[in-house]
Order: sequence, then structure tokens, then C-alpha cells
Amino acid sequence: MSFPVVEPKPLTRTRRRWLPVLDRMITAELASTSLAVLAVLVTIIVSKKFLSILTKAIEGEVAADTLFVLLALKMLSALIILMPPSLFLAMLMVFGRMYRDQEMTVLGSAGVGLMRLYRAVLYFVLPVCVLSAYLALEVMPWSERQSQDLMHRDEQSADVRGIKPGRFNEFSRGDVVLYAEAVESDDNTLTDVFVQSRDGDKAGIVVAEQGFLQTAETGEHFVVLRDGHRYQGIPGQADFVISEFDEYAVKIEDDSSPEAAAKREAEPSLKLWVSSTPRELAELQKRIAVPLGILVLAILAIPLARMAPRSGVYGNVAVAFLIYMVYENLQKVSQGMLMTGKWPMWLSYSAVYALMTVIALFYLLRSYGLKWLIQSARGRAPR
Repeated sequence: MSFPVVEPKPLTRTRRRWLPVLDRMITAELASTSLAVLAVLVTIIVSKKFLSILTKAIEGEVAADTLFVLLALKMLSALIILMPPSLFLAMLMVFGRMYRDQEMTVLGSAGVGLMRLYRAVLYFVLPVCVLSAYLALEVMPWSERQSQDLMHRDEQSADVRGIKPGRFNEFSRGDVVLYAEAVESDDNTLTDVFVQSRDGDKAGIVVAEQGFLQTAETGEHFVVLRDGHRYQGIPGQADFVISEFDEYAVKIEDDSSPEAAAKREAEPSLKLWVSSTPRELAELQKRIAVPLGILVLAILAIPLARMAPRSGVYGNVAVAFLIYMVYENLQKVSQGMLMTGKWPMWLSYSAVYALMTVIALFYLLRSYGLKWLIQSARGRAPR
């Protein structure tokens, strides 16, 4: 009697995933929820900024073709600033739902302790911290520089577009005052022009029958006057120079460059790091607060999210909101203390995070007890 020969099947190896199931689940939940919260917060903030930019566009201070570019840059800055509160609220929502649905009870019975939850959270939080540090230290000041450059160019162009006939128009921070009886909308030709300019102690007055606007290759704007007279001298003295001209040009914009007019928000982070000016160090603290805020708020979110089963998902959101408002206000206070020189740099940079760490320890003690904290310090706490 012969038996059929059965060929052995090759053993199939299951591909091991990089992250365990628990880590993948928590990472996916945090990623989707934080993106949704961030989108809502950015929409609220940007809608307010859009109204401000739109008002400037209506008034002629911002050109229509740069309106949406400015809006995109403002949206990028708002996205970076809102990353810490978005992740904080997302963690409260995710872990609050898990407590409500008793998923945390099931995980606890399976041996998943607090340290295991923190490890799963860090798989998502640490890459976000690195990304936010790059965005806050490099991308955000770049975005501010681009916004200020666009606003600077549009303000200069607005000087030219904003000449109103029959009124005195100020340019170059009040150093030039221009009056035109009429302005032709087709070619911007001015008629019956009066210009007063100031250069230090000297003052000049130019009167011409007509003029027109001209933009040089360098982007500077001039009013070119024809067939007029020029009076120049020092006010209060009789020594005036009177001249007649066929054509004379008056610059009607501020010649300061965007780099000179840049604010601290647009300064590169490396320049702030080597600076010894308190205001610039406070600006650097504001940028560093983005990644550090993500880390400290993530540590605080897990004990804050703990709630009784069958309670609402947003049970502790009110308390968390108050704690976050305290955190934000303390950040502003510490930056103000650094700017005025009342606090040294090390105290201003560390005081807020030390206080938030104490608050996190308080909630951990209240939720898990002193015994757990001692075991964690000795390395024998449950995983």
C-alpha cells in the first residue's frame, strides 16, 4: 500500500511591523485628531487676519495680487504657533474617549501601565517636537521676513497710488508734502502741483504747472515736475535760493531697505542666539517655547485626561483650558521680565517649564499615588 507523498509547504514569515499595535493605534489617533483640531484653530485665526488684510487691500495699502500670498504666509505662522495647543487638545480628546469607553481599563488589565502609555505617546510627540523646532526657528522668521518685504513694497506703491487731488498728501514719513489740484486717472498726470520737502534744517518748496509719476529701475518712486520754480532755504532766515526749472524730480518714498525696517520677529534665530539684547533674547524664547510647549503639555495631558467611565469626553477640557491659559500668560510674563531686564535669561527660560512640571507631578500623584511615583523613580513601576 502506497501513501501519497505530501510536499512540505515553505514556512511563511510574517513581517514584523516597526511599531506594536498599541503604539500604532495611539499614533494614528493622535495624528488624525491633532490635524483636525489644528485645521479648525488655524481657520479661526486666519479668518480674522484675512479681514485685516482685506481692509488694507480696500484702503490701497496692500496690492490685490499680493493679498493671497500674505494670507498664506500668515497661515503658515499661525499653524506653527498653534501646534502646542492643538496637540494638547487632541491628547485630551483621544485619551478622554479611551477612558470613557473603558479602553484604558482593558489596557490596564493587560499590563499596560502609565509608562507604557507615555512611550506610545513619545513615538508621535518627539518627531513633532523636532519638526516644530525647525518650523519655529527657521520657517517662521522666514515667513515674517517675506510678509514684511511684501508689506514694505506695497506701502511704497500705496504712496504712489494714494495721491488724492485737492488734498495735502504726506510721503516719506512726513518729509514730503504734495498737493495737486487734479490727477488724471489715465496716466497719473498732476496739474497745479505744490511740493514741500524737508532735508534736515533745510526746507524746499516746489511749484509747477504739471507733473507725472515715474518709477526708476531700482523701484524708487518720483514725482517729475515740469515748468516750475523751486525755493530752498532755512526757515526763519531770509537767505533763500530761488531757481526756475524745466524738469525737476522729487522722491516720494522712504528709501529705507526692508532689512533695516525688519522687526525682531523676522530676525534669523542664529542672530538672536548670539545677541545680548534682552528683547531679542525674549523673541528667541518665544520661538523655543513651541517645541518645549509641545513636550511639557504632552506630559501633562495624560493625567488630565483621566476621568470616570461613562462620563463626557470633554470632562477635563475646562480644567485643561485654564491650565493652558495660565501657561500662556506665564510665558508672556517671563518674556516681559526678560525684556525689561528684571529676570536673567536662565530664569526666564526655565521658570515656566519648571512650574508646569510641578503641576504635572501634582496630577500624577493625585491620579496614581505616591507609591507609584516612588516605584517609578526606582525603576520598579509597572509598565
